[in-house]
Amino acid sequence: MMKEKRMRITMITVVLSMLIAAISGCSKKKPDETPVGAETVTTAPDEAGDTNDTDASLGEVKVLRWGTHWVAGLDPNYKDPTTGEYTLDEATRQASLAALQAAKDQLNVEVEFIQYATDTRSELITSVLANNPVCDIAILWGGSENTVLSQNILQPLDDYEDMFSDSEYSWMLYDKMYGHNYFLTSKQAFIPRWPLIYNATMIEKVDSLKDADGNTIYPTTLFKEGNWTWSTFKDYISKIKTYYANTAAPDACEFKTVQAYETDHRFAGLSAMFAAGGSIYGADGVKADSAAALKGTSFIKELMDAGVMTDCGLYDDGYTPKWCQGASDFQNGGTVFTDCPDWWIGGTSSAAAERGESVGIIPWPRPDDMSADDPNYRQVLTVGDSIGILKGVDAETTKLALEFLKVYYSTYYKTLGGVDSISAYKDSAATDQAAGFGFDIFNEKYGDDLLSAFQYVANQAIPNDYSDLLGYRGIWDDIFGKSLYGIDGYASYEVSIAANKNLFTDLASKMETILSSDEIRDNIAPNISVTDPLVFPAGTDPSTIAFSDYISIVDAVDGTLDATAAAYDYSATDFTKVGSYSDGLKVKEADKSGNEASMNATIVIYNPDNKTAPTVTPVDGYRTIKMDEDASAIAWKGDFIASAVDADGLDVSANITADISSLDTSTPDEYDVVITVTDFAGNSSNVTLKVTVAAADE
Repeated sequence: MMKEKRMRITMITVVLSMLIAAISGCSKKKPDETPVGAETVTTAPDEAGDTNDTDASLGEVKVLRWGTHWVAGLDPNYKDPTTGEYTLDEATRQASLAALQAAKDQLNVEVEFIQYATDTRSELITSVLANNPVCDIAILWGGSENTVLSQNILQPLDDYEDMFSDSEYSWMLYDKMYGHNYFLTSKQAFIPRWPLIYNATMIEKVDSLKDADGNTIYPTTLFKEGNWTWSTFKDYISKIKTYYANTAAPDACEFKTVQAYETDHRFAGLSAMFAAGGSIYGADGVKADSAAALKGTSFIKELMDAGVMTDCGLYDDGYTPKWCQGASDFQNGGTVFTDCPDWWIGGTSSAAAERGESVGIIPWPRPDDMSADDPNYRQVLTVGDSIGILKGVDAETTKLALEFLKVYYSTYYKTLGGVDSISAYKDSAATDQAAGFGFDIFNEKYGDDLLSAFQYVANQAIPNDYSDLLGYRGIWDDIFGKSLYGIDGYASYEVSIAANKNLFTDLASKMETILSSDEIRDNIAPNISVTDPLVFPAGTDPSTIAFSDYISIVDAVDGTLDATAAAYDYSATDFTKVGSYSDGLKVKEADKSGNEASMNATIVIYNPDNKTAPTVTPVDGYRTIKMDEDASAIAWKGDFIASAVDADGLDVSANITADISSLDTSTPDEYDVVITVTDFAGNSSNVTLKVTVAAADE
């Protein structure tokens, strides 16, 4: 059995204080305020006393192991090792403590938080193969799910589906994938990953968007009236395009003039598909060629052909939009509308506010033939971090783990919102959330309508896009982009998706075969690393070098691989010529399952006859050393030495040593530190630095 390597952070959380009142109303709170109706819980784990002191009728306390790649973002009692401060903000921390206490009271469950010691994808499969699952509840970071699912190490949760039938919990369970339930979510999202946002101040300048009384018709006005449709949107941005046609954009923007709707066609296309009731992949399989998908992509083509929507610049392939360029240009005032990544919105709002401008959010519009209350009219929310149960966790523990998640997250969000139900949480928290994104919800003209639009988007923000999770998104991106620009002979989207649907169905068939078997599938490539510098004197015969002595190859499942069996390509290195060859060595090796890894390493060829000492250049105005700073951890290279090169200009800064025998960081003073640099030929230079140790406030 392979040796299990993991770091456990054990925190059996017992909370002495509890919620003292049920909250029936709503409360507007700042994000850092303690939730209304909850006592501040300050009991540390080591102060809690006997954790087994519970009602005897409940039986023995059950400990569930909750695994994560980031324990600091989950465990309410985790403290930053450096600052000693709790890593969760106080409102989140109190909600988590209340949720853990509710689980203890209702289920007699306590939690052991476990941080994965290695990459999530590697640690989970190795633990399952060892018949010792690392945790009972596994958090998977967004983007790791498809790899983990294709390892076939997750339990199908079909037998527990009824546990989530109530609306209080139904949001937690993802749709079926390949006919089964595998994942849950813990996120109560408020906006899509790439929502449609706009600059209200720039809209106010467009006279053709004013009513008879001279009042601006905002997007939220149209949405409130039920008129926010595709044709309305097209007409709206057409008027903006006309107004700004000759207005110069800021220098940092992609285009010379202000755009009406500069965005990334991939995210606009996905939003249009979902607004029409479509998707790339749904509960009933691949849907990228559905009528709704064709309708959505056709509308994007219509906007682009009309010149009212522009892609945010393209990379050299001629069809891939520049990453986040639309958001950047929106932030700088170069476009009125864009689809913006959620994590960027705060920055765009702040930048707009500095210019005296306001930012708003609006649902992606719906097709003209679809009513506003049609359940097929949806905002897209691509799933993020997910939760699964590993194979090897017994049925009793699995059921208890799922019950725990229900109790935990129900209590968590009700505590955060100061409400009695999950359904009331988003409305309760909407004001704070919208203000946190920087949306101008307090504007006298349109603030109420903007908040209502935000609440609509928030209530629509339920995970429904699994294309990224399952590996279909990249395929769709290529097909859609090439069809828009006619790359590689691609015709319309309808023709292109029909011609390439096999790319989706082949992937689906492969996954269905994997998941229908009992075999655990190793799909993690080995890790190749350099253990010793690849430095050789000019004239060395490369055929005499045992490159395997400089390389380590380790596989998560197979362990250490035989480096002598790897393929080594050093053809890019001229062993007769002094120099640093950044891709001088290429290494490839596959594990027993055929997963191949490759790595490029730098080879340095030096002059063995060099007799000149290296040149050392200190940093100009190097920093002060803080009092009580760990002298052994000081980064002399970078903080104090700017460069160190040999006679041929080769970087030898990796060979810096510092004599700190006279340095006392506990006493403020000036000290001499001797820096020695030795080049590859053995020549050395010494530089004496006068460093100052001072208190932090000096």
